[in-house]
Amino acid sequence: LEAIENKIPPHLTAEIDTIFVGSYQAITDKSATAMYDSGAIYVSNEQDSVEDMVDDIVHEIAHSLEQPYGFPLYSDGVLEKEFLAKRLKSFELLSAWDFVSEKSRKAFMNVEYDQDFDELLHKKIGYERLANLLMGVYTTPYAATSLREYFATGFEDYFLHDAAYLKKVSPNLFNKVDKLVKGDYDG
Repeated sequence: LEAIENKIPPHLTAEIDTIFVGSYQAITDKSATAMYDSGAIYVSNEQDSVEDMVDDIVHEIAHSLEQPYGFPLYSDGVLEKEFLAKRLKSFELLSAWDFVSEKSRKAFMNVEYDQDFDELLHKKIGYERLANLLMGVYTTPYAATSLREYFATGFEDYFLHDAAYLKKVSPNLFNKVDKLVKGDYDG
């Protein structure tokens, strides 16, 4: 928690009332390691490392910001346009390597979370393969999952990984997170 407090400005954690660490059925059902719900972050106690837990918590902090800042983040369509351009590029690259067919193009143009699409990326193609095929399109393969995950992974990158690379690969996403950090969206 100290590592997170040293990296994330306090105004960006205002939505978090508590963090629960343990084994939770809701997380297990999603095959996830963390989730945000109504002011609480639930994070699995089964982590590969401390860094993985920190990543999970910062990722869920990002999701906590979507309610109070959803309008400035999403309403102008800038993030959605950038994300859909990346999804189209992903479709083209994956189609060229015969990982997807033309009939799946429509799924690539859906910005909402879809379990079948998530399974295609995670289980059928695999994140390791996606990381190689989509290098330079996203900062991480999980960002391709949905618009909300695109935002949350970018938030993670900004604070924990390589903000300069995020700015290069996803400039509009970088700008949205940067404005959050600076308080530009606070009334």
